[in-house]
Amino acid sequence: MKELSLNFAFFLQPAGFDIGDALIAFQASDSYLRAFMAGLINTLVMAFTAGSSALLLGIMVGVGLVVSNRTSKNALRVFVELMRNLPKLLLLLAIYIVMVNTLPTVGEAIHPLPGVYLSNRGLALPGFDFSSFEFSLPQADRFSFQGGWEVQMQFVALWLTLTIYHGAQIGEIVRGGLQAIPKGQWEAAIALGLSLKQRLRLVILPQVLQQIIPSLISQLINLLKNTSIGLAVGFTDLMAVASTTINQAFKPVEVMAVIMLTYLVIGILLSTLFNVLAIRVRKGLQ
Repeated sequence: MKELSLNFAFFLQPAGFDIGDALIAFQASDSYLRAFMAGLINTLVMAFTAGSSALLLGIMVGVGLVVSNRTSKNALRVFVELMRNLPKLLLLLAIYIVMVNTLPTVGEAIHPLPGVYLSNRGLALPGFDFSSFEFSLPQADRFSFQGGWEVQMQFVALWLTLTIYHGAQIGEIVRGGLQAIPKGQWEAAIALGLSLKQRLRLVILPQVLQQIIPSLISQLINLLKNTSIGLAVGFTDLMAVASTTINQAFKPVEVMAVIMLTYLVIGILLSTLFNVLAIRVRKGLQ
């Protein structure tokens, strides 16, 4: 039987491929290690932005499922059930295809807010230029944007997919947490003359958070791992870099070992962070 020998020295060799959407400076002559860092940063940025928006959407959906009128409840229930039963990869491809085929070109980009443009190339936003230390607004040319920050279509489509998909899951978690609160808590808040927003913010949601944190941890860790589906639309995350590296360096065992260790460490850190938060919330309610 041939012995398995591991060699991680190739990580210091030139990668030989480009990462067009890297958030750090990267070129083909940089090492595989830097390529992995670029992919990891893309993954973490996607997980943070999509996780934040999914959490916000989930809270709104969960509250709506409990306190809104019948029509809104039915619409939200359909949304939740649809997201729970659709493959997220199918949802991503559908969103990406619709955006690419329906959004206008750069010259005719949608301009909803000052300095914000949406086109079939992506999303252009006001941003800070760290090279010149100036804040700049994007200006639309015929085929591209000058200045500001430009977010590629792949990022926008994946962010929207993860937000919608996991927002529905979190909404169901929040709904269960709200319905688990004793009816007396709602009645006591009403007796104090609190408005609905005050009841939720000051009395109900802090208690709900204490109960749903374990489920939220699972959803947010799943969201982190689900960033890998971006490979289907060309988003360069950690798994995309790993796939390219395996094809070029022929080191599948070493690459997969690094990937598994990376996701494991990030998952443990997230679990620890949210468990600390749960302890603080529990102490605050006592």
